Amino acid sequence: MSLPENPGAPPKKSKMPELPEAETVIKGLSKYLTNQRIKNIRVLNKKSLIGASRQASKSRVVGLRRRGKSIIIDLDNDHSLLIHLKMTGQLIFIPKGTSRSVRRINLGHPTNDFVNSMPSNHTRIIFELTSGTLYFNDLRKFGWIKILPTKEIEKDSFVAKLGPEPLTKKFNPEYLTNILKRRPKSSIKAVLLNQSVVAGIGNIYTDEALFGAKILPYRKNNTLKPKEIKKLVSEIKKVLKLGIKHSGTSIQNYRDVKGAQGKMQNYLKVYGQANLPCKTCKQPIQKNKTAGRGTHFCLNCQK
Repeated sequence: MSLPENPGAPPKKSKMPELPEAETVIKGLSKYLTNQRIKNIRVLNKKSLIGASRQASKSRVVGLRRRGKSIIIDLDNDHSLLIHLKMTGQLIFIPKGTSRSVRRINLGHPTNDFVNSMPSNHTRIIFELTSGTLYFNDLRKFGWIKILPTKEIEKDSFVAKLGPEPLTKKFNPEYLTNILKRRPKSSIKAVLLNQSVVAGIGNIYTDEALFGAKILPYRKNNTLKPKEIKKLVSEIKKVLKLGIKHSGTSIQNYRDVKGAQGKMQNYLKVYGQANLPCKTCKQPIQKNKTAGRGTHFCLNCQK
């Protein structure tokens, strides 16, 4: 994923990777890690690793998958790596025999590009593989990697509380309607951000989906009509698929495993657009705080 744009200084706008970003990382890593053997694991920060490194060392990667915003790397010894990047976690793969320097782009000042060499000052765990090295970097040390039996993944305290995946048939208008009935006075945005309701959607894609469905983020759930709920489910799936297509959103920290920016930020309709003209009606995009998060919307297009 990404490296901080200014090593040693907290990023100005840390955004937790959401489903499209995690999916992009998995697709990128799958090309490099599948069938590689983990020769050695170097733990530079003990708190970043939960479990014994010996349970993963000498094992072979057999597959990668996602649950919500987390990344799962399955091994051939019936164990898995469960990874959550949190705000500033990064996974960077350097193929064997290539330079360990990774170019990073300073989004605030495009002319001030710089090069980071791996390991960086924020590298917490190093996986030495047969054909390269995987670096887990984390400026703020909130991210983590758990090593546990594969059969225990769904029982893990983090995974067990997750709701259905939004891109599956389990997340449908009937399901969401039942959820909203149980929380009639909550805002629709608060429900969508709740990972126990639906896994993987965060602040960016929630704002975008609500705009597409023409629903104000602070609307109470008991005011939503069946046709609005149906449209919202459709827009959630649509915007997540668009995010995956464009390799995620790079606003500050996020990059893919090769260091490239995602392009979804070029297709956002409301998120990060406060005071700019709405792309649909030209009225200024508004911003407030809903469900404890900075929230973007158009008062003219959304009701």
